[in-house]
Amino acid sequence: MTEKKIVLRAKNVQREFVSGDTTVTALRNCSLDVSAGEFVAIVGKSGSGKSTLANCLSGLDRPTSGTVTLLDRDLATLSEAEMAGLRAKEIGFVLQKDNLIPSLTIEENVAAPLVMGGMKLSAALDRARDMLAEVGLQHRAGQWPSQVSGGEAQRAAVARACVAEPAIIFADEPTGSLDEENGKQVQEIFHKLVATTGAAGLIITHDMDLAAGADVVVTIVDGQVVSTERKA
Repeated sequence: MTEKKIVLRAKNVQREFVSGDTTVTALRNCSLDVSAGEFVAIVGKSGSGKSTLANCLSGLDRPTSGTVTLLDRDLATLSEAEMAGLRAKEIGFVLQKDNLIPSLTIEENVAAPLVMGGMKLSAALDRARDMLAEVGLQHRAGQWPSQVSGGEAQRAAVARACVAEPAIIFADEPTGSLDEENGKQVQEIFHKLVATTGAAGLIITHDMDLAAGADVVVTIVDGQVVSTERKA
């Protein structure tokens, strides 16, 4: 069996926050690997540090110590401009709220990462329509975010995260604001797109049902990785 390429590696990541004379350690020596085509769930209660870890892994925050390597690049060595470029090209994000731009149509929202990356608008819109078809929203392409349901908006957000074919897609509580039926739809679509694009998928959640479909489940308690369970 061919060994999968490691897309993201965190080693002994520690994050401390200082307030006056007080130092709060949000992360303690967290380590994990995420490989291409692999779906990893980071689970933990509210306040456990899982979102702080995701921010460090995605370059939105910098750890106090330890290393985070994305596609063999140590994030600590990158300038803000280099990190922004790497995020734009190689990282997709799906948040609890869809964060669609209300003044853009659904297809324009999905095309936005491609346009920001330098693709011509016509080509970006063609690619966006293909992605919307993948998530069952081709009939909503020309509508405004205010004209679609919450579940449809979140599916569009998943399409937007995947449209540029990034190396890794982060999803932070992507079904947290949805009802059970829409949450299941978004979960299935996210899994499918990770599998078909070969990207790595990393989901942050406290929902064990959502985590159950992952290849690897990483449990974090009080800022520490306490277990890593990998499916056989």
